[in-house]
Amino acid sequence: MTYRDYKHIIPIQLRFNDVDRLNHVNNACYLSFFELGRVKYFNQVLNKNINWNEKGFITARTEIDHLTPLYLLDEVYCCTKIIKLGTKSMTIKNVILKKVDGNLIEAASGIGILVAMDYLKKISIEIPTDWRKLIEDFEK
Repeated sequence: MTYRDYKHIIPIQLRFNDVDRLNHVNNACYLSFFELGRVKYFNQVLNKNINWNEKGFITARTEIDHLTPLYLLDEVYCCTKIIKLGTKSMTIKNVILKKVDGNLIEAASGIGILVAMDYLKKISIEIPTDWRKLIEDFEK
């Protein structure tokens, strides 16, 4: 899978406080980039079909592969894609790209497991049919 397989790509603004002593963007920031991609993905795809105060998703698992460092002045993007829909959970994939000599290269990639939740009852739920359809239609 390449970044061209992703329909959801957003720019990431790097901040001075993202940089560590080695002048790299610190590894902890990548989870924030993935979170930003995930939030914008769901805001676009689910739009007004979700009330985040009542139902949504929690992150049950994350993993990240760091491939090449990011630096403060890099032009950076986050790609987001749902790669598997289960009954109560889904697998989300994020890729962090940076522009090098006019080409986009993969700087990091990550997988997350998200669980659908009823926040008021504090229980996992099946992914609602309307959410599932919106995600499937977007990812076609």
